[in-house]
Amino acid sequence: MVATSGKKGQGNTARQPASKPKVSAKVYRRRRTVVGVLALLLVGVLIATGFALFSLLSPSGGSTADPAAPPSTVSTPEAENPAIKPGTPASAVCNEAGIKVSGTSDKTVYAPGEDPILTLRVTNTGEAPCDINVGTSQMEFKITSGDDAIFNSKDCAVDPSNLVKNLKPGASETANFTWKRNRSAEGCPSVAAIPGGGGATYVFVATLGKWSSDKVIFQFQ
Repeated sequence: MVATSGKKGQGNTARQPASKPKVSAKVYRRRRTVVGVLALLLVGVLIATGFALFSLLSPSGGSTADPAAPPSTVSTPEAENPAIKPGTPASAVCNEAGIKVSGTSDKTVYAPGEDPILTLRVTNTGEAPCDINVGTSQMEFKITSGDDAIFNSKDCAVDPSNLVKNLKPGASETANFTWKRNRSAEGCPSVAAIPGGGGATYVFVATLGKWSSDKVIFQFQ
């Protein structure tokens, strides 16, 4: 009988697993430090990303104004107070004070038998155009000698008419009238008397509507 007890005992003995090496306190602290640093870096990245998104979504310049409100307009001094040239009216409205009527005669002294040619001129001296009635219904060629009313073109006017013209600044209209050295009276009756000569002085005044000229003086030899 073969004894096997000693070998059998050796074959049935179980092998024990190797134990893990213990981590030292120094290594453990180092790992905690690394984890803490990584956590701080992650928090910093998140904060930086949040600020970048806020800058993109917020109004320009960090303004907190209501984005739906219309933009305000800033007026420049030139827009509020446009430059106006001296002497220029505020609007293109006819200034009747700028309408001037003048009278002239072709001579100052007339020989016997010479008929005076009298001229009425209306001029717009204003800065804006004016509509002026320059028709015969508005004209008057009046001649006097002292207190004596010698002649008036309205006394015997035939079919007086209206003629409205637009006078631009500086523009003029003229009308000529040849006086036949005759007298007239209102209603155009026949007048036999005639103006005298021999150095007699006569005064001519031209009128157009509400405007009249200065006196124009001439003589008959």
